[in-house]
Amino acid sequence: MSNQRPNLTRRNFLSATATGAAGLLAMNNAGPAAADDPGDDAKETADNPADRKLIDCHLHINHYDRTIEDTIVHMDATGTGKAFILPLETGEGGVTLRTETVLHAYHRYPDRIIPFCQTDIRQPDVIERIRAFHLLGCRGIGEQKEHLPLKDRRVEAVIALCDELNWPITIHFQDGPNGYNQGIADDLETYLQRYKTVRIIGHAQSWWSHISADVPPAEETLYPTGPVKPGGLLDRLLGEYPNLYGDMSAGSGFNALSRDEDFTAGFIERNSRQLLFGSDCPCYDGRGENFKGQCYSTQLQDFLKRIVSDEETLADLFYNNHLRALEGTA
Repeated sequence: MSNQRPNLTRRNFLSATATGAAGLLAMNNAGPAAADDPGDDAKETADNPADRKLIDCHLHINHYDRTIEDTIVHMDATGTGKAFILPLETGEGGVTLRTETVLHAYHRYPDRIIPFCQTDIRQPDVIERIRAFHLLGCRGIGEQKEHLPLKDRRVEAVIALCDELNWPITIHFQDGPNGYNQGIADDLETYLQRYKTVRIIGHAQSWWSHISADVPPAEETLYPTGPVKPGGLLDRLLGEYPNLYGDMSAGSGFNALSRDEDFTAGFIERNSRQLLFGSDCPCYDGRGENFKGQCYSTQLQDFLKRIVSDEETLADLFYNNHLRALEGTA
């Protein structure tokens, strides 16, 4: 997949989007037979993968050049029924995935993919683009990941739009000079106080560093280890704001949850309706064949099943909370 961003003017994009929307709406109105045939993998079976009670809140299609079909294979191998597929149009962070590609995947596998949108919020047409993606069937914004401070007015503009659209937004929090949405400790609560409808889904290193009250400087480490000091920012904010959710994906999520299992058991119990299983996994096969023998999805699933004994809590972590975040039902 090319990492070159097409040179779209605002007028050209909106014209192309209108054409695409008309085509997709016509395809929907014509029924399933009018869509591209997704092949046997997406057809109804006695054991329909979409019926599995596991939703991955954080998955990209082209991690390590993984195709749409490879991504479905990964989902099947990890027991994942559905996934939030998060584009990254700017390529910041090493992955480039356009929203149009996610929408194409959604119309091939509508029972498996929950499409999100993302576009460069530094561009003047960002609001028009996101509104167009809303009309095309996207369910939220994510992964919001540009080299901007969290308090930047352009970050607030997309949060405010999600509040208007009754949408979730997945935000990558990474402090430090080369980070994204820097300033979680100072600025996140301002948005939570100002916008009550949007569901903010926290993700990445600086989000999970704040599981502890003792947070080292980002320049020192983004992956703190050792015992967690109670009284961290996450416990307080999750306790006070029901529209805040935690994305447990990637190495940052697993590191935070596994560094102090005694603390984590209580943390999950306190916040069990606001934590989302996710993987952010780049492997193809659920066994990490192309990723150092590691699959973030199976690793986190095994950990949660070992540390959480209550089946209702597991159902919340693996499935129910995702629906609450999507629909705005705290």
